Amino acid sequence: MLYQEFKELYERCTSGNCTPEEQKLFEEYRDRFDLSDMPWIPDFGDRAEIEKRLKTDLQNRLSKNQIKPLIRIRWWAAAAVIFALGGLFVVNKHFDRTTKPHEIASDGNIVKPGSNKAILTLADGKQIILDGLRKGYLFTLNDVAVNNDIDSSLTYQKTTARISRSSQSYNILSTPLGGKYQLTLADGTKVWLNAGSTIKFPINFTSRERVVELSGEAYFEVAHDRNRPFKVSGAGQVVQVLGTHFNINAYQDENAVKTTLLQGSVKVYGKNQTPDVPEIIIKPNEQAVFKNDWLSKITVDAEEFVAWKKGVILFKNADIHDVMRKISRWYNVEVEYQGQLGNDTYNGEIPRNAAFSEVLKILKLDDINVKQNGRKLIVSQ
Repeated sequence: MLYQEFKELYERCTSGNCTPEEQKLFEEYRDRFDLSDMPWIPDFGDRAEIEKRLKTDLQNRLSKNQIKPLIRIRWWAAAAVIFALGGLFVVNKHFDRTTKPHEIASDGNIVKPGSNKAILTLADGKQIILDGLRKGYLFTLNDVAVNNDIDSSLTYQKTTARISRSSQSYNILSTPLGGKYQLTLADGTKVWLNAGSTIKFPINFTSRERVVELSGEAYFEVAHDRNRPFKVSGAGQVVQVLGTHFNINAYQDENAVKTTLLQGSVKVYGKNQTPDVPEIIIKPNEQAVFKNDWLSKITVDAEEFVAWKKGVILFKNADIHDVMRKISRWYNVEVEYQGQLGNDTYNGEIPRNAAFSEVLKILKLDDINVKQNGRKLIVSQ
């Protein structure tokens, strides 16, 4: 909310000339920032002083609630701040508009936050729904015992030290939209699978390479084995490591595959590598970006890209489509866009255990209308 907009809103509401929606917005802002204790509000004489006080008040409240803004923004140009469930969502935008009410139709009880759920597909095509399944031992195959652990993780554990000479057979672990699951492979590698993702892996690693295939997003903590490199193949690229921690985002609806390194080093190259697209090596806090059969490397804060694993939906300079993609995957909702949405960017975070009704409140942003129809969200300006 810009300075002039806040001034006009205040004047309309205090003179009784505002709409019910504007009155509600003003009351929310008043409650958040305790405007009744700010005697300087009515005169609107010094814009710089008002901006300074708005900034000071916001910073004091951020400090009191131990909430940190994700980036430094122009505070006076983003004074509409929504606090929810200990998270912070800040609108960072520049626009020219006439004031219109927020519109948010809510039926949040229909939609629930994501949870631990997945489907395991065996080599013979048989499928096992893991969520709701009894915990403990499932079966043994090729000297590997498979357990569905109490913490909702699937563990493949070798029952003998000898190397199996049998042919390699594969299982597939898939999470639906609104699901996540953890997997421990037979070599000890740990995998966290995000919503709407699939990993294909050998029951036991019997060859000189440990190769898995990924679609979607996963975080890997690879068990070190200097004699057998670990490879993740998917979306046209291959990531090769000996033992390290990294995240791969390879959703089909993203415009690039992003491999982010937290520990160690990895080599990334195209599956159909050609001389004009060389392989690259990335180190911690670096990211390999694979787009249109081309590889590039950038420096990032790696922790931002594994926030999902720690229970947070994080946005940094994200456009509305980026925001809604993350929400739709975790809450398993369809998103439809109507009209021009502009180029505004958003910064903030939403706890992944937040009730969907709270998410809808967080989405009540300037210039963005959100209507819910069952499991569909209609987003417009």
